[in-house]
Amino acid sequence: MEFLSLIANNFSSAAITFLGFVFALTVVVFIHEMGHFLVARWCGVTVTTFSIGFGKEIWAFVDKHGTRWRVAWIPAGGYVKFLDDENAASMPDRDALNTMSEEQRKGSFQLKPVWQRAAVVVAGPLANFILAIAIFAGFYLAMGDNRIEPRADYIVPGSPAAVAGLKPGDKILSIGGRQVRDFSQVNEIVWTSPGRTLEFLVDRAGQEVAVSLEPEMQERNDYIAGKHKRPTIGIRYAVEPIVAGVVAGDPADKAGFQPGDRVVRMNGQDINDFNQLQEIVGNSNGREISVVVEREGREIPLSVTPKLTSPGPKAADPSPRPLIGIQSSMTPVYSRHVDVGPIEAIGLGSERTWSIITGTLSYIGDIFTGRSDSDQIGGVVRIADAAGKFAALGFTQLVLFTAFISVSIGLINLFPIPILDGGHLMFYAYEAVMGRPVNEDVQEFGFRVGLALILMLMIFGFYNDRGILAGWFS
Repeated sequence: MEFLSLIANNFSSAAITFLGFVFALTVVVFIHEMGHFLVARWCGVTVTTFSIGFGKEIWAFVDKHGTRWRVAWIPAGGYVKFLDDENAASMPDRDALNTMSEEQRKGSFQLKPVWQRAAVVVAGPLANFILAIAIFAGFYLAMGDNRIEPRADYIVPGSPAAVAGLKPGDKILSIGGRQVRDFSQVNEIVWTSPGRTLEFLVDRAGQEVAVSLEPEMQERNDYIAGKHKRPTIGIRYAVEPIVAGVVAGDPADKAGFQPGDRVVRMNGQDINDFNQLQEIVGNSNGREISVVVEREGREIPLSVTPKLTSPGPKAADPSPRPLIGIQSSMTPVYSRHVDVGPIEAIGLGSERTWSIITGTLSYIGDIFTGRSDSDQIGGVVRIADAAGKFAALGFTQLVLFTAFISVSIGLINLFPIPILDGGHLMFYAYEAVMGRPVNEDVQEFGFRVGLALILMLMIFGFYNDRGILAGWFS
């Protein structure tokens, strides 16, 4: 029965991963190609094919304009093909141009003015960015904005923040001159600043204090990204010391802890932050801890002895350490909910989209300068794995992941690599400046080089994803 249960669970997980991947990629690809399609139609270009997926058709129909709309078996992308395209990569078919009638030439993509061709090409990535902004804006409009104050309420001993002199309770005003209003912004800046000295301006008991520090690379075990190194400075915001759950059979369960308990003292020390609780448990060395919890308005004394336990594969640090078996409510002490109107929602959605773009470009730049490793470059396998994990967390999380992927695909397509949209724009920029198109042989050579680069990047991503594949089949 155990074996059958394992098979059922693995099948369910595989189904969620596949459906999550197909949903996210189909939405992103459809919007990208629709951007190309709509602007092409607006410019009078004849579109012969609009395809979601590659390979053999599953379903297709032809509209009144002669465009064949098709869905194919391989859900790894899509394309829009124009009348004078040689293939799905939009390589120009010069022979087709020579045999076209005068009426057909009116719908030729290659014969349109350079600004119209550039508009058609840039419309795909732009549509991806608009999709992401719309999703993020819709999320803010529906849910509001939960803003966690950018406070250094807990300082990890020995961390860059501790060495630099940050104090518990410091409120971060700005980093490198950039104002911050939310703790997530602090994380974004730190995570994209490996090997860089950051200038913090903090409010300490009403006085502004400047602090300089450099993040250190630390290995993490993220539920979505798996094991990887990320810059960190060692600060956390305060979390309510409330017990959200108790692990059956663990020390806390045996000691009498209950969900909803608020820990008020441990070993005589007042507890105002779940991080303090974790520190005391972590430093217990197996010794008994006296605890006072507040339950239904009454203070109840308890005693618990931590046990060396592995926190599980989803923990940031999965190595065994003293634990008592309680789960945090993860409720920030200093946070506020802000209702957001349509205009502000669009602004926040644009800001979040821009932060993904700048973060990605920063990471790529840091790879070339040696500040970051390239182990986070992944391919289809990593996207599918992440899609499945987000889908398992709920449809809302899958939609937010779709927005992230939409930004990434839009940005990658703008890279100046022949065969990608950015490569076409590079050729059009040359044509606009020089007054003549790039030589046909040069274009063809460029497309071959671009294809080789993309294939090498795919192979490299697949190599980085081998651990994910091993996890799927283990």
